[in-house]
Amino acid sequence: MSNPARPEQIAIIRHGEKPPPAPPPQGIDEKGMPHAHSLIVRGWQRAGALVSFFCVPLNPTLRCPTRLYSPPRHGMDGDHGRPNETILALAEKLDLAVDTTYVLDEEPALVARVLAAGGVVLISWEHKRIPKIANAILGRDFAPQWPDDRFDLVWVFDLQPDGGYAFRQVPQLLLGGDRADVIPTA
Repeated sequence: MSNPARPEQIAIIRHGEKPPPAPPPQGIDEKGMPHAHSLIVRGWQRAGALVSFFCVPLNPTLRCPTRLYSPPRHGMDGDHGRPNETILALAEKLDLAVDTTYVLDEEPALVARVLAAGGVVLISWEHKRIPKIANAILGRDFAPQWPDDRFDLVWVFDLQPDGGYAFRQVPQLLLGGDRADVIPTA
């Protein structure tokens, strides 16, 4: 029997596209001003497309989030605004606040909070740390490294009757050039 306090579904996305080491293109903030730690235009396009992806999913196995998490927009070194920027439009559409309590490298505390949250959770995070979140949700070391060039996937964890989670990957297929393949797990 499932635990009603645990989320029915947890989805994790990487933030939208970012500037290359030597721009162009450059990052721009939500006001259109240059900002090195913000999304590039393609990342903002992805952020906008994610609204319908999660609110009116074409994939009937995806649920509309009832809770959103990301690192804060301005935090310690390494914390950048991109994960938060990626879900701003979705948060506005759903009239939800984004929980920004946890900064990068606080993934164990984030997962503890998420697992007690209930509902349907969406986490927007930095890709190198997403496997830590996945492993903590599953309770075992399993998750592959998230490739540097992939911004177009959702990792989904569905609550099972035994209280654990089953893992799967869903390609977003939102923008030209998005790929239909998933990250190999073996």
